[in-house]
Amino acid sequence: MPGMRILSAVSLAAVGVPCVAALPSQRPPEEENTQCLLYQGTGCQAITDKATCLTSRDGRVMDYIEGHDTRSQPCVWCGGEPCEPTGDNLCESYSWLVGNPAVQPPASWISANCLDGRDVDESLARAKSRPAPTATPLGAFEPVDGGTGRACRGSSPEGVGRQWSYSIWSAKSLEECMAYCDETCGGVEYKHADHYCEIWHESITGSASEPGFA
Repeated sequence: MPGMRILSAVSLAAVGVPCVAALPSQRPPEEENTQCLLYQGTGCQAITDKATCLTSRDGRVMDYIEGHDTRSQPCVWCGGEPCEPTGDNLCESYSWLVGNPAVQPPASWISANCLDGRDVDESLARAKSRPAPTATPLGAFEPVDGGTGRACRGSSPEGVGRQWSYSIWSAKSLEECMAYCDETCGGVEYKHADHYCEIWHESITGSASEPGFA
């Protein structure tokens, strides 16, 4: 699919718009397949139900928080109790909760995983709760360099996104991906094969050739 500034591997730029149950697992995420997990752009800590937590991975804009991996980390369900004694989050990213010596994991926790053999399509079908789309009008987007087969690029020295450039969601379609684009969004990038959706929070200044993107 194409690349659009505020539009999707359709890379699109904003025009007039600023821009279920998983098998129990306590193994580190690198020891199991996590490719079926759905990206949650607001982060694991924003999830409040077990079914969503155990089908998700963190998609927040930051790669690290206080030196601990954040983006793409599997979510951890804390047994229905706060994950930390001083907080009220019921779900957290793996490396923050389990790989952090400053945090004492709860007695009961399960890491999201794909041990039942499902793929991302089945996870999307099972997903219990997803944020309501904002329904950004399609007219608010325009393709970048033709859109199809183009991946978004921003203003970082490497030409790719910086740590704060975009959050990641899993979306069933380019249209659903674009619906996650709110008033802070400068554009979207989407790859249908993986249901991979980037919501850009900085200006998209160009694109690069990437088959399958829109």
